[in-house]
Amino acid sequence: MKANASKLQSDSVVVSDSIWTRRGRPAIGYGLRGLAPFRLILETGTKDVHSGTTGGAARNPIGELCQVIAECYDARTGHVKIPGFYKDVLKPSRTEMENFLASGFTTQEFRRAHELKKIRSTSAKDAVTSIWTNPTFEVHGMVGGYTGPGVKTAIAPKAEAKVSMRLVPNQDPAKIFQLVKTFIKKRNPDVQIFPESFLKPYLGPQSGPYADAAQEAMMSAFGKKPAWVREGGSIGAVVTMQQYLTAPIVFLGLSLPEHGYHAPNENFDWEQASGGIQMFARYFELLSKMR
Repeated sequence: MKANASKLQSDSVVVSDSIWTRRGRPAIGYGLRGLAPFRLILETGTKDVHSGTTGGAARNPIGELCQVIAECYDARTGHVKIPGFYKDVLKPSRTEMENFLASGFTTQEFRRAHELKKIRSTSAKDAVTSIWTNPTFEVHGMVGGYTGPGVKTAIAPKAEAKVSMRLVPNQDPAKIFQLVKTFIKKRNPDVQIFPESFLKPYLGPQSGPYADAAQEAMMSAFGKKPAWVREGGSIGAVVTMQQYLTAPIVFLGLSLPEHGYHAPNENFDWEQASGGIQMFARYFELLSKMR
């Protein structure tokens, strides 16, 4: 895109890769969290060893990685313990919070749609704040040791943890990663830390001619004024387009929580598709009339 930016110039960009909070309640997103994934690897031996003959003297890389992760964040609350992690977080305005709560989000519907048995809070305000405006520290997988049936009393020589952080506006992925790396190295110098590709967070316009057109188009198609919300996920192409095209970017997404975003049985339904056809026809009609 950098090499072809001059050929790709546009007055605006529209992206249909966002999600409503619930069926029957249209929503337009204008913010995305960034992403900073990384891997933690600790190697303390060359083969499995017996816990009866070496346990107590041999180091346990699985246990040590668990300890490091527990020192990074509180898994029960999600609070990150790394100094400076929250320093640059952009707090939502009062108007934004009012819009979030007017979006129709409920924790009951959220749990049902995502098939979650338990969540950290039953408060809608706490939930939308956690998903849309707060950064996270998440553990996605632990690799190492025996994982078959029953228990095999061997101490593994190596363990790996797959971790990511969702970041919010004003947080810089490279800066946050350096804070994490320094924090972990002080606690366990033997842990190797391998960063993956980073994405910056995004915050777009909620007003202006394109935003107004998006709002009118969605309202004409679905019969209700859309709520303005942020997204908890990341879209790499949006950050790249913002950097190289410098054009307003509008989100006109149609997915619902029960569609299973990125899940094994991801789907889409005709109610959303047929409404979307009308919405896009109206949106581009409005754009054609702009001066």
